[in-house]
Amino acid sequence: MKTPLLALSLIAAETLAAETLAADPWADRVVQYEPGEGVPPVFGSDPPVLFDRPEAALGAPTRQSVAFGGYVVSPFSPAGDPSEVVSLGRGGRLTLEFDEPVTDDPLNPFGVDLLIFGNAFFETNDFDFDAQTVVTGVASESGLVELSADGETFVTLTGAAPDGGYPTRGWADHDTFFPAGPGATPADFTLPVDPALDPVGLGPAGIAAGYGLSGGGLGVDLADWGISEVRFIRFSNPVGSLTTPEIDAVADVRPVPEVGALWLALAALPVAAGRRSARAA
Repeated sequence: MKTPLLALSLIAAETLAAETLAADPWADRVVQYEPGEGVPPVFGSDPPVLFDRPEAALGAPTRQSVAFGGYVVSPFSPAGDPSEVVSLGRGGRLTLEFDEPVTDDPLNPFGVDLLIFGNAFFETNDFDFDAQTVVTGVASESGLVELSADGETFVTLTGAAPDGGYPTRGWADHDTFFPAGPGATPADFTLPVDPALDPVGLGPAGIAAGYGLSGGGLGVDLADWGISEVRFIRFSNPVGSLTTPEIDAVADVRPVPEVGALWLALAALPVAAGRRSARAA
């Protein structure tokens, strides 16, 4: 059985590589950006350098920030440079577009189809990150999230904060405050956190266990909103808002193959191997 199992592993690896090359899971272009009032500057910058670069929301979420000399992005230390996140300001709007639509896929983990990454972070009772450190809440910023298949008709996700959800995690083996160097295991930005996870009361070890290999993000199940596919995502912030949410990236969740399909592939391999052996004889 060693040869079929190895062959199946190789086939799976080749398939995954082909899918990765064929299409990326991130937003591909900025359709519109209208910064509102109060877009913040980089701390201490003179003249002020603003978080007003919309292209920062394209591509993958930030794994390692260049701010403050560089640090790993963790649920306790979010991305912090204008090249990594863009701010909406008060009254601002940002619209992104995917080349390939995000679809409502029943094979997606936990039913989550879309992930939104901002620069939210977990609040804690202290910064010691020891056995006594626990999460007390999430420092997030509100606003509106709207989805569309055609760029004309948008559905508003009531109650979904664009800069909220589970804070971004760059490496699966880093869950502390401002770790300097990269870890050994990159977190998966296309794998959602189980929506049932309640982080309040957990310490860094509990957060690590709850995230698993996930890179975090605010999860959206398209079926909850009666949507079958999405190509456009629009973020906006009311004029009178007290916060200025930031956006890092959006991601199409990677589906997990059904167990039955894997068993069918495994069962077919010995038959195919036998046929090849008979032809060779």
